[in-house]
Amino acid sequence: MGGTGASEVSLRAPREDTVDRIFGHVVADPYRWLEDAGSARTADWLRLQRDRFARSVGEHPTRAAWEREVRALSGAELTGVPSWRAGRVFFEHTGPGREQPVLCAADPSGGVRTVVDPEAHDPSGRTVLGPWAPSPEGDLVACQLSADGREEPSLYVLDAATGRRVEGPVDRTRGPAPAWVAGQDGFYYVRGRPADAIPRGDVRLHRRVHWHRIGTDPRDDPAVLGDGMDPSSAYTLSVSDDGRWLVVGVRTGGRRGNRLWLADLTAGPPGKPRFRAVDSAEGSHSAAEIGPDGMARVLTDDGASGRRLCSFDPAEPDGPWTEVIAERPGAVLQEAVQVHGPDARLSVLALWSREACGELTLHDAVSGSLTARVPLPGAGTIGGLTTRPGGGGEAWFSYTDYTCPQRVLRYDARDGGVTPWRVPGRPHGVPAPAGGPGADAGWATTLRVHYRSSDGARVSMALVVPREAAGGPSGPRPLLMRGYGGFGVVARPHYGQDVAAWVRAGGVFAEPHIRGGGEQGEQWHRAGTGKDKQRTFDDFHAAARWLIDEGWTTPRHLAIAGTSNGGLLVGAAAVQQPQLYAAVSCAAPLLDMVRYERSGLGPAWAHEYGSASDPEQVEWLLSYSPYHHVREGRDYPAVLLSAFDNDTRVDPLHARKMCAALQHAAADPSGVLLRCEDLGHGARPLSATIGFATDVLTFLAVRTGLAAPGPDAAGPDAAGPAR
Repeated sequence: MGGTGASEVSLRAPREDTVDRIFGHVVADPYRWLEDAGSARTADWLRLQRDRFARSVGEHPTRAAWEREVRALSGAELTGVPSWRAGRVFFEHTGPGREQPVLCAADPSGGVRTVVDPEAHDPSGRTVLGPWAPSPEGDLVACQLSADGREEPSLYVLDAATGRRVEGPVDRTRGPAPAWVAGQDGFYYVRGRPADAIPRGDVRLHRRVHWHRIGTDPRDDPAVLGDGMDPSSAYTLSVSDDGRWLVVGVRTGGRRGNRLWLADLTAGPPGKPRFRAVDSAEGSHSAAEIGPDGMARVLTDDGASGRRLCSFDPAEPDGPWTEVIAERPGAVLQEAVQVHGPDARLSVLALWSREACGELTLHDAVSGSLTARVPLPGAGTIGGLTTRPGGGGEAWFSYTDYTCPQRVLRYDARDGGVTPWRVPGRPHGVPAPAGGPGADAGWATTLRVHYRSSDGARVSMALVVPREAAGGPSGPRPLLMRGYGGFGVVARPHYGQDVAAWVRAGGVFAEPHIRGGGEQGEQWHRAGTGKDKQRTFDDFHAAARWLIDEGWTTPRHLAIAGTSNGGLLVGAAAVQQPQLYAAVSCAAPLLDMVRYERSGLGPAWAHEYGSASDPEQVEWLLSYSPYHHVREGRDYPAVLLSAFDNDTRVDPLHARKMCAALQHAAADPSGVLLRCEDLGHGARPLSATIGFATDVLTFLAVRTGLAAPGPDAAGPDAAGPAR
């Protein structure tokens, strides 16, 4: 994969003498010019990089085999968790061969129709369905659609019976799903200010919470919260099922934790709610909803790193909280919903995470005592926990793990049964879900292991190994290690065609639960942030050494991969310990940590990393910023940097500048490639997902010695029945 047709001289981009002086630090930035995506110089440089990538990966003889395998493992038919409104059930559905999921609605009679089809809106498949919410009456749906993955959605209101557009588009609506108010024919939503109202060069989103009544002009929608707040603030929205209470969570970029605001909508018109602050500890993070019993339920890390569930009277938001479910050792409380259990008793169904795997428990709603444990298909991820409005005895959730595509299960709290949820009908031309690729896990085994980091911290890690290696390593194999380690995100097991293809080809997959993530609660998260961010990277290096020492792999067989904050992780790993790794996939990364706040959503992340505008915090950033730690003449691993032109979250300038720096400094600059694609940071068409996975697998497999799959690699069992 070394030959590209370009000389080493042509790989080295011009360096400039750009220098910043920041609180006494002299910070060189020789590739500042690559921040300008619209310049002719950048365009010429990108043209060379695209040509090099096409020659090196796009035309590689093994790519077709990887694409065939990934495509065969990508055909699962998926249905999302249902949302019930007034007898109608709404759910997302992805049929075989579809680029994007559609939003469907099923009537009590069993008739199913498509309400939103992004491919009908945009036949290219590049428009993405974002957050959506049906009205309490089930007659309307408010949804977001984003073109080209830009995460700059427009809001639409559609007729649930016909799919006809009722209102929209309303632009600048990046944020959570709208929160409808029962009986008011309207909803609250988040909207940014218009561009001409934002100072030039200010990349903060300047969002506020607005009220909209159906049939009125969105230009006249009043802002009900956000004026006078930090322009980097992000919001969550929730309205009680009876339409009385509005709960808004506010998080500001430079601060830890959030603040909750509560309004009684019966005290005045919905366009002028009177907010009161919910009393909570400074720096804590809480999420609140009003239950069917009229009490506020708060999931909080206030006084509990692993979170606890409390309750309070919403009429007294500054009053005392009552603990309902206490923190549990070794587990993190993720969600909680109210259901009616045996004898119609009001109960709480709690979702926990233990070493990244989901657990469900049933508790008495008053005492919090444990009454039942919910049986699950395996050690996997539970998501989308939901009930009918007003409660009831049923709950629905999704399940997935490393070898099982997502499926939806129904739990009956009255008898403890867990059964597959079947759609009450089916979309036109689309069969009901029935298994899918990877559902038969006979080809792999998932192991849970632990290792010690450099400071002695005990870290857990998941290994997905071919079934013949279930008893332990019989010799080193090509190994792909993925990491994230940031923002309290839990690296949960989930099915991915890239991991399935890698393991089915004989490789091993590893995912360590490093600090900065939320696998062991908020303390674990904070232990890998700010001045302690290096611990995240140390945990990752320690995982690599453990895998090598235990005989699973060697440095010349070890590949690492990360996206977004995970791109920062693997970028830092590559420059800090290059001798440990053979190949790196670094996608949508943050890499220039001195200037990350100047683009994308950077201003919202100062609480996680620190700010270059602070004399102490800029030292934290400079201590590990990957772009600033590239050194000439070092033998760096092969690096594939992936940049997405429409990424409004992490600017692709990070990948461009790092690519130029590595190509200048590396002993073998031909091993550094840049992959560019005109998509966004997250959701993308299925074909683009397949293309990205194929390119990454081709690159990493060649560098680690993993043989490409044969023509029959996926085999009949790849599409076997669900477990």
